[in-house]
Amino acid sequence: MKKKTKWILISILTLLLVLFGLHRFYIYIQQDLWSGEQAAVVRAQQEAGISDVKKVYKSVWDEVCWVVEGKDESGQAVMVWIQEGKESRVVPLSEGTTEAQVKAIIHERFPEIDIVRLVPGIYNDQLVWQLFYKENAHHYYRFYNFSSGEPLSEVFTLPNR
Repeated sequence: MKKKTKWILISILTLLLVLFGLHRFYIYIQQDLWSGEQAAVVRAQQEAGISDVKKVYKSVWDEVCWVVEGKDESGQAVMVWIQEGKESRVVPLSEGTTEAQVKAIIHERFPEIDIVRLVPGIYNDQLVWQLFYKENAHHYYRFYNFSSGEPLSEVFTLPNR
């Protein structure tokens, strides 16, 4: 009985050590993302007066762009586009399209596609919604103007594997 108890305790200890190691590895992997997100929130609070953060997006196209959605000090819903080394752009949500509105536009035009990711970003120095989607066996990128919700003419196809 003692030998069995010893192996059970060793097994539990080993399992706990593996779980602890996996937890530390997850934190190590996510740390850069979390610190970038936190830096974007702080910059949005300082430069745009965001007082209540609703969501933070990370968009990567030509360069990394963080977009912070929230409310400013007056309670107005705004989105703040933040790029390294450039001035932030603050746009009231009432002057643009929301994520739900863009999804409705997309499903109206392309009811058969599977949306993989939809994030606000910057394309050719223009504020956009960046759509990554799958249609049949292909993956595509398409951009929608943030102000009007209209699709831009460029469509980027990713090669199949």
